Amino acid sequence: MGDPFDLELARERREGFLREAEERRLARASRVNTWTDAWFRFRGWRERRRTLLREKQERALARETARVRAAFAAAEERPGTIEVRWGLPADEAAVADLLELNGMPRWVAFEERFIVAESDGKVLGALRYRTESKRLLLGLLVVDPWAGEERLARALYAGAGDLARELGVGEVVASVSREGYPGETGYRRRGRDWHLGATQAREAGDAAAGGWRRVLSLFGTLPVPFHRYR
Repeated sequence: MGDPFDLELARERREGFLREAEERRLARASRVNTWTDAWFRFRGWRERRRTLLREKQERALARETARVRAAFAAAEERPGTIEVRWGLPADEAAVADLLELNGMPRWVAFEERFIVAESDGKVLGALRYRTESKRLLLGLLVVDPWAGEERLARALYAGAGDLARELGVGEVVASVSREGYPGETGYRRRGRDWHLGATQAREAGDAAAGGWRRVLSLFGTLPVPFHRYR
């Protein structure tokens, strides 16, 4: 028979090994539970975050929808007066904003000349122009979409005709690639362009004086003539 002391020692060592094994098992289980809890907490946080973001986007969309509806309602109830005049250097920044709003480069505002439409002191639309012998040539049209494109476009094309008439220009030619706004203000279609005869309405002396005043006004020397439209 073996030594009782050795048997007792072996039993204690075996119990120690079993106890250590159980402790390691419990530690592993604890780590698994910790990871599981962390995962569920993360998933819950992620779902909550998605919900909050969705609610935030819905509130922002609702505010934007309300703002747009209010803007259109205000425009319909109080259309206001649109003034059309020759653009000045002081208008370049506002025209650049309109170009950018319509997805076009801002630098065009500083390189080209524009007839502008404004209401309550704010430039809401612009129509690019250039001149040649007895003709006023109209090109790019940009407007603030929230202010009503159709109303501004009609005012700009009608105003261009009136301004040309005051300068003694014989004809206005509009090159457009979209809606036929010029046709709604008296222009006639010829090929790809719209044409408007701008006969001189004043006496020769008044026309000459008025013409010089308007040429000087383009350089900011005199007040700029304008026409009002509803």
